[in-house]
Amino acid sequence: MMIKPGITELDRCVDSRYTLVSMVAKRARMIGLERKAAEEAAGEGNGYNPLLDKPVTQAVNEIADGVVGYVRSEAIEKAKEYEEEKFEAIMQLEKNAADSQTEEADTEPEQVTEDAPKAEEEPKEEMNLLDAALAAAAARLSEADNEDNEL
Repeated sequence: MMIKPGITELDRCVDSRYTLVSMVAKRARMIGLERKAAEEAAGEGNGYNPLLDKPVTQAVNEIADGVVGYVRSEAIEKAKEYEEEKFEAIMQLEKNAADSQTEEADTEPEQVTEDAPKAEEEPKEEMNLLDAALAAAAARLSEADNEDNEL
């Protein structure tokens, strides 16, 4: 019977107990294979050392200590999509800024007082586009996270 670390402590390290069981099993298999390879390299044939923790105990301790963690592949893909959308929004913003600068260079300003308020309005519109794109990407990411949590 395992007393420490407790299940509440382990629950803080993962999002569900199923994930915890899966992580412990995979890490315990890896530890067992590492020990077997080390014993074969050393020429020992016994395979059991009572001084070492059992692979499952060692795996649980590593997870509780934060040595071993996990990342969901879906979360990685969502983060990449979010970053791509953010990059595209920034590129569009830069393109719009470059287009507006070339238009300003082509035309001569008639009066400075009339052009100044327009120049202030354009960056606000561009920032609104960027904010809207980022908000949409964040909303899609949070919706996908909610779907994962429901499963």
